[in-house]
Parts: sequence; structure tokens; C-alpha cells
Amino acid sequence: MKYVEFIKLMEEIAPTEAYREIDNSGPQIYSGAEEVNKVLVCLEINMDVLKEAEQKQADMILTHHPLIFTPESFIDYCDYPGKYIHEAVKKGICVYSAHLSFDFAAEGNNAYLAKLLGLTDVEPCSIDRECRGNLPVGMSFEEACMHVEKALELPPHYIRCVDGGKGQLQKAGLCTGAGGGYIPGAVRSGCDLFITGDLKLHEAQYAKASGLSVIDAGHYGTEKIFVENAAEQIRRKADEKHLDIDVIMAESSTNPYTL
Repeated sequence: MKYVEFIKLMEEIAPTEAYREIDNSGPQIYSGAEEVNKVLVCLEINMDVLKEAEQKQADMILTHHPLIFTPESFIDYCDYPGKYIHEAVKKGICVYSAHLSFDFAAEGNNAYLAKLLGLTDVEPCSIDRECRGNLPVGMSFEEACMHVEKALELPPHYIRCVDGGKGQLQKAGLCTGAGGGYIPGAVRSGCDLFITGDLKLHEAQYAKASGLSVIDAGHYGTEKIFVENAAEQIRRKADEKHLDIDVIMAESSTNPYTL
């Protein structure tokens, strides 16, 4: 696959135009290669991912979290993100990031989490509104917590929970990553449950006072699904266009927390 064809394919999966003023989705590092033969898909870059890409001869790394969030005025090879930028350039590996563009894409992170949870009557999300739907069956607070743990394949006691006090939970809102800012909207829309990561104390207090149950499954916990989802979409799109590319899912962990 030509490099320009890969860029075009990613724009079809997760268009970046609407987020250019607030995000840095799109090409991050270009090595000068005209062809992309193998892409390694990961949540974000660390040294283990770079070593894996080199070992598996990937010439492109696709991440969800951008390696370069804001313009860098100084690159320090000994610091983050400079050392990773240096390693990628040294190894001749291109980097592309699909961040907010993938979060809110038609088949992006939020839509995929809704699918994993088995939500019905799903209302698509946007930068201004959380994803909403109905749980497959009415659940107690404890059942909902177990349901999320199972859907995201999380270890026991990984999630943090706020019990809003309702006996039966049916309508759920969600936002992968750090979505606590959507809690007031979830309350206004009549959600019984909200699922996200990186919940702040005052957001938890607001939710509890409003009768909204919240499951904080972690930023990593709610977005690690990017890897399998993005990889499958690239394979499918490439097949439809008769484009040749090897898509591999990174085995290296990028979870910075010790369980």
C-alpha cells in the first residue's frame, strides 16, 4: 500500500477535519517511505512498542493517543516524548495517530464500547454529547459493575464505582477515556448509569448527588479496545479496496499502572 493510500484510508475510518483546531490526529512522523507494508496498532507509544515494531519489521505505527500532542519547540532525546520521536526516526518508522477523530467516528471507540456492552437503541455521540443507549436488560448496580468488567476483560477490583442509589439501571451513557465532563449531560438526558475513565472527585460527588451511578473503568481500561477495533477496520477497508497491507496488533503493554 502506498503511504498516501494509508493516509486516505485512515481519513475514511476516522476523519480528522472537525478536530484539527483542538487535537493532533493524523500523521505524526514521516520517514520518507513511499510504501507502507506493515502497520503495528497500539494504544500509544513506549519503548517496548518501538522495539516490537522494529522486531516485527513494521514501517508504520498507528496509535490512538498522539505521540506529539502539541508543537514541540525543543526535542530532548532523554525525555518524553523526545526519546520516542528520536527512536522512531532512527528506526525509519512512520507514526500516525487517530485520537478524537477515532473516539467519535461512526465505528470508533465509543460506538465499539457500546457494542461490547450490548447496548440497544444507541444514540451516536459527538464532541458535545456522550454516547447513550439501553443496557441489554435492567441491572442492579452490582450487576452493571460485573457486566462492564466482563465486557472490557478487566481484572477484579480494577474499576471504581459510584452508586447513585437507583435499584434498577437501564439507560446508560458512556465516553471512553476521560469523559467525566459529560456527566451533567448524562444526568439531564435521564441516564441511570455512566461509564468512563479518569473520574475526578468533584465529578463523582456531582453524579452521586444527582442519582447517577458511575463506573470508572480507567482511561486505559476503556480505550485499550482501540487496538482490536482499529486493526479490524483497516483490514476490512484494505480488502474492500484491494490494497495490500499487513496489520498486526501490538503485544507490548502500554498500561503505566501496576495492578
